[in-house]
Amino acid sequence: MSKILVPTDFSNNSYNALYYAARLFQNKECTFHIVNVCTGENNPYREKAKMESMQEMDALVHRLVRDVGDNKKHALKKVPLCSEMTEGVAKYAEKHHVDLTVIGNKGKEEIKHILFGNNAMQLVREIISCPVLIVPLEIDFKKVDKIAFTSNYANPIAHENIKTLQFFCEVSDSVIVPMSIEENIDNALAEKNKATFLKAIAENSSKEVELPVFDGKVNTILEFVDLWSIDMLCMVYYPHHFFLEFIGKGIIKELNTKLNVPFLILPNTPN
Repeated sequence: MSKILVPTDFSNNSYNALYYAARLFQNKECTFHIVNVCTGENNPYREKAKMESMQEMDALVHRLVRDVGDNKKHALKKVPLCSEMTEGVAKYAEKHHVDLTVIGNKGKEEIKHILFGNNAMQLVREIISCPVLIVPLEIDFKKVDKIAFTSNYANPIAHENIKTLQFFCEVSDSVIVPMSIEENIDNALAEKNKATFLKAIAENSSKEVELPVFDGKVNTILEFVDLWSIDMLCMVYYPHHFFLEFIGKGIIKELNTKLNVPFLILPNTPN
């Protein structure tokens, strides 16, 4: 049974992430850990905050069951959490051996400590024990037929990440579309890593697509996603290589803001 963590701040976008996950995994046995960070751990009124949080989560679960039906394959666990926002969610994911974290990319902008938006990127940094699926702003659920995977293959793609991609293919009966961005780098190790990866996913993949950068990497990826009717984009988070550029220069934030399909980010898991 898969364990799926869905943090919520009770915004429409966090609900949409929960709804999307419930639809995506409708035929899989799952336990959804619905977590609300309701207050800090030193708040003297934390018991009241936890009670109010549980009431809102009861309403959230009722809404979900109304919208997707009472799925007997799904267990819904409601967790009010008293902690610092991103650190608390990350520690919960690690402690409970969560298989996937699903979040929305926006939150309640009128409150001081939003869970999503900029903090979505912080969660990507903090949650290193499992993949993170970022669901765009209130998109409608659509069957995932094509999953684009992009990397410069400076590092080998870990076996666990290959298993995750294959799991998503199994869940949605989808195909992986390997995408490479031309960087004019002659790197034998990268080519070896790519060949190993392509061989491992051969049964689940289409032919690799190699793209030149025509107007920056973000626009190249967005154009590819649109023209190839991609339903989910996937990358591996490498703190010191390809992905660092996306985070360090703010490109991943821009990509996440403009992307209109779910964004699956795989952790830098050693082989």
